[in-house]
Amino acid sequence: MSLEQRHPIITFTANLAAETTYYVDDWGPGQTSRAVRERFQVGGKGINVSKMLGRLQSPTIAACFPGGHFGDYCRSWLDEKKIPYKAFTRDCITRSATIVRAPVKEELSILGLDCRVSKIAVEQCIEYLLNLPKPYTLAICGVIPQWLSETWQPLRDWISNRDSRISLAIDTYGDGLRWFVEQSPDIVKINRDELNTLFDDNVSNYSTGDLVEKAASQYQSAQWIVTDGAGPIFCRAFEGTRHKLVPRKTRCVSPIGCGDVFFATYLQAVIHSGRDPKKSLALAAEYASRNAESEGIADFSLDIDPR
Repeated sequence: MSLEQRHPIITFTANLAAETTYYVDDWGPGQTSRAVRERFQVGGKGINVSKMLGRLQSPTIAACFPGGHFGDYCRSWLDEKKIPYKAFTRDCITRSATIVRAPVKEELSILGLDCRVSKIAVEQCIEYLLNLPKPYTLAICGVIPQWLSETWQPLRDWISNRDSRISLAIDTYGDGLRWFVEQSPDIVKINRDELNTLFDDNVSNYSTGDLVEKAASQYQSAQWIVTDGAGPIFCRAFEGTRHKLVPRKTRCVSPIGCGDVFFATYLQAVIHSGRDPKKSLALAAEYASRNAESEGIADFSLDIDPR
């Protein structure tokens, strides 16, 4: 049995979005625009990560919480796109989102109110994760709304006492970020602004490289990856080895999903392909750049052998 078959990557998305993208000739305040075409897709960082992992032929399951009026639309889309998923729907409500794109203007994104996830759905998800064959990697993707509420106590308890055969990778933000970093994750992937929030003191004057070292001395994580938009990417890998990579310049069509493509590619490279962190970083940055140059998410050409 191959490593890929024995070690799937389970993505976790708490804040799905039922997204409709409208393509218009122009838009602006006080202006009524008529779409020339439209497209529905399920938004959510873990969904994007699982989609990219599928393109890289890595086994993955997207754990998510579709529900309410938009829940059925989301599940139908996931089925249509053949993205493996496990849905926990009891008393959940999925938010809506609208994206507007025009040829000569930056795209506009409007997100609805955060999803509602019930405690019973969280408990069902934990039961599912408990019974999955091990080892596997759990990738926490995106924000978890109302993280400090009792709704998420089952997840907090389970992650704090997780089986040693379960690896933890995080690409999250908001109230839960510091808590997850304190759980000795195997991989932390965040941006510079999010890195700043891990410290009580003012760290704005630190260089990103120095701040990564400060984080590594304060928190236990095997690997740190910190991005900063189009700026350099910093990686502190196993045993303190450091890497810095400047992404190539791109003609950005849409930034949506670029970080998710990066995260998926890096996970696949280090977990399934056995690439060293430096090569994994370079491949992840290249695919993220290609995603920025395309309209969709993880729909670009893969003409580099990811293995």
